[in-house]
Amino acid sequence: MNASAITLAGTGLSHFRQPEAPVARVLHQIRTVPGVTRGMLRDGLGYSQPSVTRHVRALMEAGLVEEHPVDPDGERTGRPHVSLSVDASNVVVWGAHMGLRSTVVAASDGAGRLIREESIDIPVAELPPEVALDRLAQALDRVGVDLPRPVSVGAAFSSHLDRQGAITSPAYGWDRVNPGVHLSAALGHAVAVSSGVAAMAGRELSATPLDAGPAGSTLYFYAREVVNHAWIVNGAVHRAHSGQSPESFVEVPAGSALAHVAPGAHPLGKATVVHAARRAGLDAPDFPSLVALAETDSRARALLDERADLIARAILLSLDVMDPETLVLAGDGFRMDRKGLRTVVTKIRARRGGPDQLRINLAGPHVIRDAALLAGLHQFWRNPLDPEVA
Repeated sequence: MNASAITLAGTGLSHFRQPEAPVARVLHQIRTVPGVTRGMLRDGLGYSQPSVTRHVRALMEAGLVEEHPVDPDGERTGRPHVSLSVDASNVVVWGAHMGLRSTVVAASDGAGRLIREESIDIPVAELPPEVALDRLAQALDRVGVDLPRPVSVGAAFSSHLDRQGAITSPAYGWDRVNPGVHLSAALGHAVAVSSGVAAMAGRELSATPLDAGPAGSTLYFYAREVVNHAWIVNGAVHRAHSGQSPESFVEVPAGSALAHVAPGAHPLGKATVVHAARRAGLDAPDFPSLVALAETDSRARALLDERADLIARAILLSLDVMDPETLVLAGDGFRMDRKGLRTVVTKIRARRGGPDQLRINLAGPHVIRDAALLAGLHQFWRNPLDPEVA
């Protein structure tokens, strides 16, 4: 299943989902099935042989696909047997992920192979929105120096976006800010925008072949400076209509030691538990320090356990909405505090009736970079022969 995405007319808002156009479906299958042949494309996608031949030829003529002989010893008679793979080294895309403090910008080719990346500190909550976005645009310009013009550009944010592509976030300090409009004007190129967690969930779709079986439902839950989630349903990433984090997530900490949210922080984010530790007189300037302190200080461990319990409650609230087949946990908020992660997993597994699969993504900082890249790649993968009109 592809994380192909559409851009809603006039908004630049991305919707990650399986590809629809036949040529995009063919490219996706070539990307995700090693050693795929034309016959496998015909059988897996249900297209006629002439249709497969036509789409593959168009992709090859555009420099996006190449073929490789699989029987070089010459023993096979008749037409040579060849497999297909994605080339697309003639294509450049830009992508970005803007967190509360740390931002990643990257450039890749059309196959998603990294060309270069840069991590920069942009204290979003401390800057006017236009200044923060100008710095992001400048970073994207730098990552593209001496490269061909990008065919698509995308940016993901640690916040939900409404259906007009605007962000209203207390953590960011933004009220109805439309980053796609500002970035497009600054770069002179259309910019598709999405939430970071939607792009991460979209990455799940982008790596799955279209003939891998029925598309089930997945809850992708991400915990870092901000706690966000995304649903994958029927091969598409669901967008929150309001563009804001569910009120239930905000209300979960009420009455707990984490009820006093740090300025510009998410109620369940890392900064809030660090803020609570400081209020308790603990010497923990940041989240890694607090996790290290918890090895010897029971008060620090109790705060982290309380946070883990609250995150588990938020996840369980989400699970009750749809009861997905798969739950994915990702982000530094889980990776850095393994004891807290075990608490979350234990509480989820104690729930009756699912999920059938629980996956933990501990890939570290590459998760953010991959989300940044997919923010840029989705438009190209949706319409590989003319991405700028996608």
